Amino acid sequence: MKKIRTFAVALMACALVFAFSSCEKDGVFKPKERISKIFVKDNNGNPQPSQIWVWEKGLLSSINTVGGGDIHFNYDGKVLSSITAGDDVISFTYDGKKLEKMTYKEDGETEAEYEFTHDGKRIVTIKATMDNAFALSADASLLQSAFNFIAPQLAESQVSQLAVAAKSQGKGIYTYTDQLTYDGMNVVSVKRHDSDDHNYTWDYTYTSYANPFYHLLAGGSDIVGFGLSKNATSGYHYADDYITSRVIDMEITYPSVDGKYPLQETRTEKTTHTVGGLTNIYTDTDDIMYEYE
Repeated sequence: MKKIRTFAVALMACALVFAFSSCEKDGVFKPKERISKIFVKDNNGNPQPSQIWVWEKGLLSSINTVGGGDIHFNYDGKVLSSITAGDDVISFTYDGKKLEKMTYKEDGETEAEYEFTHDGKRIVTIKATMDNAFALSADASLLQSAFNFIAPQLAESQVSQLAVAAKSQGKGIYTYTDQLTYDGMNVVSVKRHDSDDHNYTWDYTYTSYANPFYHLLAGGSDIVGFGLSKNATSGYHYADDYITSRVIDMEITYPSVDGKYPLQETRTEKTTHTVGGLTNIYTDTDDIMYEYE
């Protein structure tokens, strides 16, 4: 049951990113460079396969996760209609060309719903409502690995924070609303307020490199997937009023690129925790490699 649940959470992560597009029509992802494989370095520095992306007729058909199962993408024409993994289904509702709602069902029961508002052409608000038990079941490490290729700037903080925030409520319904701010073609700030009356902020910076996930029906929150941003991120700064003594900074560099497209990225996360006059700093580094068709 644990394996099924955590895979379902990974599916949700993938869906949130695939759900929103900043192109002319939401739900359409046709990148210039199509990812075929993603590798993650192990502790010995050796690349290990993590994701295999399968394309059919120019559309992403499935993502095969090594050791985790397969995620399938279903379309109405060229527009994403649902994502499935076993009995878990994420479905999408559109208002004309714009994504209006996303619903996550597990074994036929609705576990989470996301509503989206636009400023005319792009998503600016995301409201999430979910069963608290579902939020608490999130396996942060697995969800982070899912985000490693979808929304690297959110891989740690957004995902783990979902379960952290939900714990204070116990049983019931957990909600939050994200407000997105843009600078040109990139999301530079996400501000969250949740039903526990806590606030969370992510501030992003970017490189001149291309984001291979741009328009990956782009990004969502908790998961604010960054198909919403045209450029590859160079990092983020995270803070909240839940643990005010802690801040998280992520720096992302690109040791290898092909033109403007990353072939390798290195993510160094630094957590600074200050209690009284004592400050502790923890760092963690991950290397991720991409292959394209």
